[in-house]
Amino acid sequence: MTDEERMTDAAAGNPASPGELVKKYAILAYGAFGTMADVGLMVLGSLLVGLSVAVLLQGFGLADVFAEELSTGATLISAIVLAVVGLFCLGVAAEGPLGRGRRLTGFEWWEVGIGRVLAVFICGLIGLFVYRFVFRFLAEVPSPVIRGAEGIRAVSVAAMTAMPLIGVPLVAGLRLASDTYRFLALLEIPMMFLVWALASMTILT
Repeated sequence: MTDEERMTDAAAGNPASPGELVKKYAILAYGAFGTMADVGLMVLGSLLVGLSVAVLLQGFGLADVFAEELSTGATLISAIVLAVVGLFCLGVAAEGPLGRGRRLTGFEWWEVGIGRVLAVFICGLIGLFVYRFVFRFLAEVPSPVIRGAEGIRAVSVAAMTAMPLIGVPLVAGLRLASDTYRFLALLEIPMMFLVWALASMTILT
């Protein structure tokens, strides 16, 4: 079937074939999961880089973030580990499908909303699995590194609570309103990042 025939069928209200529906929702699943995974990595990466900076500031006596007094070696190791992992997360997010899957054109706003809710919940489950796996190896590491691992848990919990309840519905409203006010489409990703980051920091503290 040609594209013209598909458009004619759609205009006539004819239902799509099962194969077309599978393809449509596979694209939706890929775009939704890719977008939410990338935003989550951006949140986690920013959090870890921020912790790395806080460790360095405490090492220079400019801040008092961690109760434990860190030696020079522990300060440097903690800052490097947190910075490397954080920058890795940001790099993966930069190379992911965030830009290609941001708008998910051709889908209803509620379809994108449902897809993102499911996707962000799955991201949270994956994050909790990673946290439990990593935490077993952190018994003898400095407290900032443990704090960074707790950041993974905080981002994951926020993905399963704040994002389905606040972040995704808020952005779904923006998507619906962007049909009239097109500039709102530019706020989807920043808004999800902001809600996710604030929820993660609240849980972490």
